[in-house]
Amino acid sequence: MKGSTASIVAGALAFIAGLIALIFPLPASLAVTVFVGVAFLVAGALGLFAAFSDSEMPSRGWVMLFALMQLILGVWLLANPLAGLISLTIMAGALFFATGVLRLVWAFRLGVSAGQSFWVLILSALLSIGLGLYVLFFLPAASAILLGTLLAIELISVGVALIAMGVALKKLQ
Repeated sequence: MKGSTASIVAGALAFIAGLIALIFPLPASLAVTVFVGVAFLVAGALGLFAAFSDSEMPSRGWVMLFALMQLILGVWLLANPLAGLISLTIMAGALFFATGVLRLVWAFRLGVSAGQSFWVLILSALLSIGLGLYVLFFLPAASAILLGTLLAIELISVGVALIAMGVALKKLQ
């Protein structure tokens, strides 16, 4: 599969996932919290297993410490998913902002020669940057439903950007 086709397929999948999350924002928010909690729990458990099973591991104490912190964070997120939504909301805001900035860089690297895709990438980048700033500056207003809605909008934005990138790549081939 060519990169342009993969970009279009990935964009379509992200767009569809965004629509589903937009329709069901609270379950999307809770699903993200549970998924992240399980990921930290598994990573922490595997890290501790690796540290205890390999006595010659360099920096073994640090590996144990970080693995234990991941394990504790995973348990905390799973035990307190609603409280974890606030923490994840902050991380999502930072992620939206960072991906928006990167998309802006990609747009200017492609240049105006990419045609309409350039402006779609610019709009997508500005939307992500705006979402990130909104979450980070208006955190008290952020709620479990808002996180799911923001995730949906970001997925839709990423989907559109990937489709635009795939179309631009097809034109360059």
